[in-house]
Amino acid sequence: MTTQPEAAPAEPSTARQRDLVALLAALALAVVLARIVSTLTLRGAVPGPVLQVLVGDVAVWVPLVFGIVWVVRRTGRDLFGRFRVELGDLVFALGIVILTRVFDAVLALAFTGTTGLVPPPSLGTPDVGLLLVSAVGIVLVSPVLEETFFRGLFQRLLATELTPRTRWLAVLLTAFLFALAHLFLGSATTTLGGFQVFLTTFVLGVLTGTLVAMTNRVGGAIVAHVLFNLVAVVATWPR
Repeated sequence: MTTQPEAAPAEPSTARQRDLVALLAALALAVVLARIVSTLTLRGAVPGPVLQVLVGDVAVWVPLVFGIVWVVRRTGRDLFGRFRVELGDLVFALGIVILTRVFDAVLALAFTGTTGLVPPPSLGTPDVGLLLVSAVGIVLVSPVLEETFFRGLFQRLLATELTPRTRWLAVLLTAFLFALAHLFLGSATTTLGGFQVFLTTFVLGVLTGTLVAMTNRVGGAIVAHVLFNLVAVVATWPR
């Protein structure tokens, strides 16, 4: 693991700035499409809970994928080489998950009196197909896409556009954008619930972003994100 900065600061680039705008546009489109799908679902236009989950996920994933493809069309090899995961990444990823989960539990206890990591009450037999589809999206697909999009591309491009002394702002700004996106895309039904989602995802973004900035690899951030979501899925799985 290294904390060494890159050898020489890059000059501002019109291409990088265009890529940053493209990523922001892709994220905005994902939010808009997710809102549209949510409205259609509430009106009964999307039949079946499994299809509702799939359509909702695809509405977010497709714009993110297009944004990723737009950027990596020029630097694909460089990106995919940074998916490597070393032992130190795993150790830090585990620490990130513990810290963030504890932080989230403390917020939940303060706001609601419960950690929220308990199976919801259910009537009858749970829909295993729905649970599996949701779990795959939450635990595998979303973490990979989101970390690639936010930390692997957006944070890296933004850091390159900043001066060496201000590159740490790329971690904070990317984490803020990451948290804001989850606030708009989340299912929180109360103001406190939304505030909790924002704070927790912001802390997760800061920690994973710091790991990426230190290692120049996104693999550890993906592992941390996967484990973070996995804890919630396992804890709330119907029993």
